Amino acid sequence: MTTSATTSHRARRHAGLPAGSRHRAGWRRLLRVLSAACTAGVSSLAALTLVIAVATHLSHRDQVTAFGHPLLTVLSGSMSPVIRTGDLIVDDQVPAATARHLWPGQIISFQAAPGSTVIITHRIVARLVVRGRVEYRTKGDANNAPDTALRPAADVVGLFVASVPRGGYILSALHRPLVPILLLASALLFFLAGPLFRLARDLDSGEVGNNH
Repeated sequence: MTTSATTSHRARRHAGLPAGSRHRAGWRRLLRVLSAACTAGVSSLAALTLVIAVATHLSHRDQVTAFGHPLLTVLSGSMSPVIRTGDLIVDDQVPAATARHLWPGQIISFQAAPGSTVIITHRIVARLVVRGRVEYRTKGDANNAPDTALRPAADVVGLFVASVPRGGYILSALHRPLVPILLLASALLFFLAGPLFRLARDLDSGEVGNNH
């Protein structure tokens, strides 16, 4: 009953307004909602970007990770069109026990050679057991033939989860000290723009009133 009475009161109040005023009030409400949504979006994006920048800066020198997921920048098109040059690969870490039980069709990241810091991401096309050791035959989707060398399960460092288009370029930019600072400054300016605009408008209105 209370809700109905309140709704009826609001309806009568708006009904008494001119059509133009009701139209402007509706637009103002819509603009407030859009402004709140934009603010929330910018806040989330800025926070996520800064967290990723800090997390990747704190990673080991030989492997970039964020939230426990290895991150790799694609430097070639051997896995096109699934993964393209410049994309950012997000992998799951693979424990040694799990690395021995992968199957054809999965995309893995592995060391180019034992102890190497060069990481290759290709698809498994065959699982083999050679003298009791699990090894994988891999192939880039865009390559005409499988890789020459078999890849021991011990060399697998990640299992492909997703790729972020052009994300590798963004990650590279985030590692430049000036970029996170500029992102933070942009976010602060975004939040300050509204209050500063309203302050300037109020001051201007006050000056106009004093002239009269």
